[in-house]
Amino acid sequence: MGAAVGSADPRARAVIATAFACMDAASMAWVDNDGKGDIMDLYDECLAAVRG
Repeated sequence: MGAAVGSADPRARAVIATAFACMDAASMAWVDNDGKGDIMDLYDECLAAVRG
């Protein structure tokens, strides 16, 4: 991500945290829909919402 060697760069952590949060939101929506639909489609929708 272009971080300087030896520096604490939070960007990679933010990307990973976002991916986990989107998967969590997608799985909760999937459960709320009684397991109907494709969980990866829901995950893509969540990522799209974050990207804006």
